[in-house]
Amino acid sequence: MFRDVYENDSLTGLLSYSSFQKAVSSMAEQDPKGMENGRYAMLCFNILRFKVINDLFGSDGGDQLLIFVANQIRKIGDEKALASRTHSDHFCLFLPIDGVNLAAKMESFSNTVENCASDFEVICHTGVYVTNRNDIRPDGMIARALLACSFVKEQVDKRYMFYNTSMRTQLLLEQEIINNMGKALEEEHFKVYYQSQYNHITGQLVGAEALVRWLHPTRGLISPAVFIPVLEKNNFIVKLDLFVFEKTCALIRRMLDEGIEPIPLSVNVSRLDILYPDMPDQMEAIRQKYNVPVEWLRVEITESAIIDGIEKLTQFIEKMHKLGFNIEMDDFGSGYSSLNMLKNLDLDTLKLDMRLLSDEGSSKNNGAVILTGLVRMAKWLGLPIIGEGVEHKEQADFLASIGCSYVQGFLYSRPVPEEDFYELVKNQKKGEIKPPMQLIENMNSAKFWNPMSIETLIFNNYVGGAAVMEYRNKRVDLVRVNKKFIRELGENLTEEDVLKWQPFDYMDEKNKQIMLAAAEKAIATDSEQECETWSLTPKNHDPICMRVAMRMIANSTDNVMFYILIRNITNERKTQNDILHHEKVFRAASEQVNIYYWEYDVKTKDMIPCFRCMRDLGLPALMHNYPESLFEANVVPPEAAEKYRVLMNSIDAGLASAEVVVPLTLDRIPFRIRYTTEFDDQGNPVKAYGSAVPVN
Repeated sequence: MFRDVYENDSLTGLLSYSSFQKAVSSMAEQDPKGMENGRYAMLCFNILRFKVINDLFGSDGGDQLLIFVANQIRKIGDEKALASRTHSDHFCLFLPIDGVNLAAKMESFSNTVENCASDFEVICHTGVYVTNRNDIRPDGMIARALLACSFVKEQVDKRYMFYNTSMRTQLLLEQEIINNMGKALEEEHFKVYYQSQYNHITGQLVGAEALVRWLHPTRGLISPAVFIPVLEKNNFIVKLDLFVFEKTCALIRRMLDEGIEPIPLSVNVSRLDILYPDMPDQMEAIRQKYNVPVEWLRVEITESAIIDGIEKLTQFIEKMHKLGFNIEMDDFGSGYSSLNMLKNLDLDTLKLDMRLLSDEGSSKNNGAVILTGLVRMAKWLGLPIIGEGVEHKEQADFLASIGCSYVQGFLYSRPVPEEDFYELVKNQKKGEIKPPMQLIENMNSAKFWNPMSIETLIFNNYVGGAAVMEYRNKRVDLVRVNKKFIRELGENLTEEDVLKWQPFDYMDEKNKQIMLAAAEKAIATDSEQECETWSLTPKNHDPICMRVAMRMIANSTDNVMFYILIRNITNERKTQNDILHHEKVFRAASEQVNIYYWEYDVKTKDMIPCFRCMRDLGLPALMHNYPESLFEANVVPPEAAEKYRVLMNSIDAGLASAEVVVPLTLDRIPFRIRYTTEFDDQGNPVKAYGSAVPVN
């Protein structure tokens, strides 16, 4: 493959860099038309973290890896291909690609390299330039391939990229950013925006994150996704982060001076900030300059900071804690950290990466399962949690269901300029962030809130009126309801009406205390409790009676979440009240005619006496094994017992009516006993109604 006239690399046997350039020039000059028509490609390779590999496995291990990669690069091309180890762990390959599936070859190469070691992941990034002109020199082709290779580093899921002109455009933009960043900072073209954080359950404002924007005088708004990576490459990000921190301190100072209660503001520090030993001291100096109590400031570190080493990150956190700062981990769950590393970090808050919920196409809903696990882990560590990137109510409801009620995202607010945020804080009801709820172990919340799960199907269709209720400071808030719950409350109500409904505001004190007692007992006993309460609803001026069953599903230090089932029993209770009223009237009437009456169940032999029977004869409210229990109570004298048994046997046998005269009461007054029997559809006796009238 290589001519003897060219020099080779002593380790890999590939061409030296100078020989490679000469050989490429010669091949290109022999086929200018092929160069112009894209029949050749220049590939540049870079082994990621090769220095770490050398440190871990020694120079011999590193050399063996270089030789292995060189051999795999040879296999990409044919005998006409030219390959070189340009320096250290960098390689180049120039080859004809007419009729070659280059993408397939790159996939095969990447997979082979990544699987070459069992105890360490080897990643090789590749940039590919396909020729489109015949006047370009080898170093020009290499520059384009290297540019493509540099873009691969920014794509976590890619191992190779093809060069295109937009990369050059982006490179020019990056250079423009570098040329203007100093002036932009000096003239304050960088602006601090604030994105609010809310308690989804109470609607209270609990904090905000400070975010930087670049308002360019001619280009307008430049996205942070464009300029932040550029500033990180040349360490300018450190100056910008201190600028944002100072502006944040100045805003809090302004609020305090004007008598406005602030909220805690979070400021990001980059991975590079953590590498600077005096960064905590510089931040503390700024805080003291504005005399801002440290309780109003939080410092966010990105989860990716762990990749630079746990030791430096731990040292940074320790210094900041000594100064009184709370530390938040941003983008937690994005994939950089391990639990083994996390257990060694003394964090105060976790911010969950809601991109984990983007797997709508997956029937397994893995993202929801992972988030549930992360919240439980945070519970074990005693860490408050904030869901970041929350755009939809369903996401916020899901977080609340697994014990995370604090959210940040477009659902509540986009990042806003300082003045708009100042007015928001000035007028908004505020709360504070507290540790997460603790879930009961046997509840699978991820399934419950997954719209495709059988749990949600049951919740929405088969369990009657159901809801999830937050209970805090003797106040209740509904956070999720199904359609049957809404129907149970009455007509013309929407889900929005119900979720805004504050039941205790529509109850009198007696009914409020009934529900409070049931809630407290459910918490104390960790069991289901029932109660019945009367209340009004938002659009119903007549009170309704609800039977409520509640079960605790999550709790924290000061709030509890219940799963509740309700049934509207208003008509039942009204009917019962009517019966009681009629019974009261009947009681009064029966007092006048001196009659005893009762109901007898033929099958169970139970007897329900009237109030006069209980009052005058001392009978209980329910008598079993009738009439034998009547004899035991000595209401019927022994000499009349057999006569009474014959009467009852005739009723049990199906006689429609019967009567007998027997002495009753302690005074042995004779009474005429009459029975009328009720039958079912098959003609079997079901009940009998008895009465007793004294014989004159």
